[in-house]
Amino acid sequence: MESKATPVQARSRQTRESILAAALSMYEKKGYHSTTVDEIAAQAGVSTGIAYRYFKNKKDILLNAISYGAENVGSIAGISTSLPEDIGDVRGYITAVLKAFEDFHEKYRDIHEELEGLQHTDNDVRLLYSKITEEKMKGVAAGLGRLLGNDCHIRERAYAAIGIMEQHCHTCMNSGIHGLDTDVMREMAADAVLCILKRSRK
Repeated sequence: MESKATPVQARSRQTRESILAAALSMYEKKGYHSTTVDEIAAQAGVSTGIAYRYFKNKKDILLNAISYGAENVGSIAGISTSLPEDIGDVRGYITAVLKAFEDFHEKYRDIHEELEGLQHTDNDVRLLYSKITEEKMKGVAAGLGRLLGNDCHIRERAYAAIGIMEQHCHTCMNSGIHGLDTDVMREMAADAVLCILKRSRK
């Protein structure tokens, strides 16, 4: 009996993830409000009934798809989310992460803008994003704590650094409109983040 449990669980997990990946793909093509559960199921290669076995309704798929995307953003973007062991290696790491996330934001521009917009119109999405952000930032702060030692304002540094990186990516999405050199912007953003991380203790 036990020998059959693992393959069944693996298939179940794979089906669930296929539905969530299909949902994100459909949101990118049509937007959340214009996408039906039938379309998500068809994109995933399963019946609508199967989709409803895994998720209660269309909104349940949306919330789980957002969590799935957040959990896998590192592998989707093709980067390691683990901080280096030494502060001296941080600048190269920051630059690599910035470049990877520039590419990520550009590649997934439509779905990114769709989900960002939903944060302002759907309270459940807003609360989920807040929860995900808090969980992610705990990991970032813990990594910085190991890197910087017994320093003060670790959480504030983490939020400030991530805020700069996120804003940089949003700016780069419109760099063509503003006539900006993204390579120069990336160097400046990396300098700003490094300045925050190396800021003297007070």
